[in-house]
Amino acid sequence: MKTLCKRSLGVILTLLLMVGMVCAGGYSVIAADTDKESSGGSVHSAAGHTIYFMNNNNWSRVNCYMWNEDQGNANNASWPGEAMTDEGDGVWSYDIKGDYNMVIFNDGSSQTGNLDYPGDSMIYDNGFKEYDTNPLKVKAFESSVASPQYIGSSIVFTAAAKSDGSVIEYQYSVNGTVTQNYSTNSTFTWNPVSTGEYTIKLDVKDDIGNANTKELTYEIKDPSNEVKPIFLSSSPATKTQIKTGAMANISVNAAGGNTGTKLLFYKFVVKDPSNTQINTAYYTLNKNYSFTPTVAGNYTVEVSVQSSDNTTITQKLTYESTGTVTTTSTTTSTTSTVPTGLLGDVDNSGVVDVADATLIQKYVNHKPVNNFLVERADYNKNGKIDIRDVTAIQKSLLG
Repeated sequence: MKTLCKRSLGVILTLLLMVGMVCAGGYSVIAADTDKESSGGSVHSAAGHTIYFMNNNNWSRVNCYMWNEDQGNANNASWPGEAMTDEGDGVWSYDIKGDYNMVIFNDGSSQTGNLDYPGDSMIYDNGFKEYDTNPLKVKAFESSVASPQYIGSSIVFTAAAKSDGSVIEYQYSVNGTVTQNYSTNSTFTWNPVSTGEYTIKLDVKDDIGNANTKELTYEIKDPSNEVKPIFLSSSPATKTQIKTGAMANISVNAAGGNTGTKLLFYKFVVKDPSNTQINTAYYTLNKNYSFTPTVAGNYTVEVSVQSSDNTTITQKLTYESTGTVTTTSTTTSTTSTVPTGLLGDVDNSGVVDVADATLIQKYVNHKPVNNFLVERADYNKNGKIDIRDVTAIQKSLLG
C-alpha cells in the first residue's frame, strides 16, 4: 500500500480530496510526516535524472513510485509505480520522466517509507548516497580500522573495481605522494610515522581507457600520552595465511598504558576452526606468542592488552591455516598450554617457596617481574592466576 505525505494542505482541502477519491472509487492513505524518511530536502527538477536502489532484500522486482507534493500529488504512474531496471550486483535504476519531489521503492507489497527525492545519480542503500556512474566503478574502498589512528599503526586499505575491461590496476597516494604504483594489487598497507591529517587517494584505471578516483581522510595521533591501551599492529597481519603443521609466530605492537607502572600485559586466546580454545591463556609481559595449527581452516587469536590500572582492550586476529606438513604428531603445539616443571616454581629454583608466592603476588598486582614462568603460576589449577594461588602456596608451606 502506498503512503503520501501532505506538508501544507489545510484540513478542509484534505477532507475534500479524500471525499473526491472515495466518490471516484479511488483509494489513498494520507500519512503523517513522522512516517517519512528524510534525505535532506526536496528537489523539484527531476526530469532527465536517474535514481538508483540497492536491492538488499532481494526483491524479485523493484518499482519506483514518484509524485510531487507541490503539484497536487501528480505521479509517474498509478501504484506501485513504474518498474525499475536491474543493473546487476543488486542495483536497480529508474530514468525519471517528470518533475517529482517524493519517491517510494517497493516490490508491490513491501516498500520503503516516503523519501524526499535527493537529486540526480543518487542510490538508496539504507539512506541516500552518491552513486558512481563511471564506466569503471569503484565498488569498494575501505580501511581495516577507522580514523583516528596512531603512529605505529598498520592500516590496510582494500579496494574493488568493476569495468568492461579485462585488466584493472590500482594506485595509492598519501597526501599527494604516490606510495604504491599502478598494479593489479588492490591492497595497500600504510604505517604512519607522524601525526597529522592525511588524505589517502585511490586511482584506478582499466585497459580500455577508463579511470576513476576515490579518497579517504585520516587523522594520526601520538599514542605516547594515552592512558588506555592501544592496539597498533600484528605480525603477521590479520587475514594472513599460515601453514598447517608448522609453528605460527605471532607478535603484536601496542602502545598507551601511560598510568601506574606504565607496563602493558598481553594475553593470547587461540581458537581452532571449530571455535574451540586450544590453549591456556595468561597475562604476561610477552607480546609474542606461538602455536601450531593442526588442521586446515580459519584460526582466531584474540589478543587482550591490559594496562596497570586493569583497562583492557581486545583485538581479534584471523589466520587461514592451509597446506600440509609431514609430521609424526597430531598434537597441538602451543606455548604455555601445559605447565612443564614443578607447578608453583615460577622462579625455576627447583622448589616452591615464599619467593614464588611473592613473585605471583607481584604479577597479580601488575608489578614488574623477571624470570617469571607464568605457565607454572596457576598453583590451585582453577584456570586463573590470582591471589588464591598465593594463598595456596602459603598454606602448603605451613603444612
